[in-house]
Amino acid sequence: MNKKISLGLCLSLVIISITATFAATMVISKQIYNGIISNISQRSQTYESVDEISKIISNYYYGTIDDGSRLNGALTEGYVNGLGDPNSTYLSSDEYSEYTAKLEGGVTGIGIETAYDYGNASFVVTYVYPDSPAEKTGIKSGDTITAVNESMVTRYNYQTLAKYFTGDRLTSVQIQYERNGESKSAEVMLGFSVPGVRGYLKENVGYIRINGFYKNTATEFKALMTKLREQGAESMVFDVRGTSEGTIEYAAKVIDVIVPAISGNIAVAKDKTGNIYKDKVFTAENSSMMMPFVVLTNSYTAGAAELFACDLRDICQAQIIGTKTAGVGTMQELFALEDGGAVLLTVALIEPKNGESAIYEGVGITPTTEVALNSGDEMSFNLLSEETDNQLATAFNILAS
Repeated sequence: MNKKISLGLCLSLVIISITATFAATMVISKQIYNGIISNISQRSQTYESVDEISKIISNYYYGTIDDGSRLNGALTEGYVNGLGDPNSTYLSSDEYSEYTAKLEGGVTGIGIETAYDYGNASFVVTYVYPDSPAEKTGIKSGDTITAVNESMVTRYNYQTLAKYFTGDRLTSVQIQYERNGESKSAEVMLGFSVPGVRGYLKENVGYIRINGFYKNTATEFKALMTKLREQGAESMVFDVRGTSEGTIEYAAKVIDVIVPAISGNIAVAKDKTGNIYKDKVFTAENSSMMMPFVVLTNSYTAGAAELFACDLRDICQAQIIGTKTAGVGTMQELFALEDGGAVLLTVALIEPKNGESAIYEGVGITPTTEVALNSGDEMSFNLLSEETDNQLATAFNILAS
């Protein structure tokens, strides 16, 4: 078997790894690459390094070299990781499909939310969606999951096992769980469309939890807001603690549901030269649902959720309660690659309603009222009841008064 890797192939893989569009050509790719590494000697050194590695592997590598797909993915991932930006990443073809499917249709799965309780070393069901397959098989909030597909749950593998609870394929997952000391089991079908929002009414205060800003989130959000107002809500708590998924564009659509039409913009994306990136200017044009608002945040509130909190504070005078946000104030764009994967690349800085003075990239958003959870664990909020969640209790008390 021929183990040689041509220099042309290696260079092509490196260049394609940062490419731009679905119809990307080698000419465009090289222009983009050369734009990033503008110094000619630096580019030459990069080419020489790849060539050197290629020759070493070709001459000395003992194992079998695959058809190039694995090398392609590794080169691309390494190149993107070399940018040092945690918000830019390489997606394999499967990851790319899953990512776009989630953005376009939201999360699908068995219809539960879970969290790991480190204090009690248990994997807990924190919420079961009505009419979901999980509810129909008898799983309830508060149940402790002990095994998934016959793999026992530990603090080290629970995140991996939780992935079996999501997916749109009509397959099933086997779950063992405990309730009040009694062991139970259920085989639960996947494919349930999990709403991007959920909520309830407490007296005259509405509560809405936003899990992510996807394509259908604005529609679901508007329907739930309307329902809660019809039930008597006079104020609202929006919970974006731990929320980081979704796009700036879809967050802007949710903001547009709430805020009144304004003369300015609710957000502008600016490239590294300070110019507007691809006409990405977001405005508010719909009718408003103005009332007193509180937004709950924590250090895992990031990206699109931060724009949501920032604009509601600056446009609607919403109070922010909780802890400082993550400080991800940039916009990412997805670029498809010829190998079937994609690069999710940071392309612009987000300038919120109040302009440069409100930019939160790298600094986060400081709450109006800073309240740390009594438990001390930022992500344990979904393990708490309404009575023991002091951040939520603070929000309800402020709005009730």
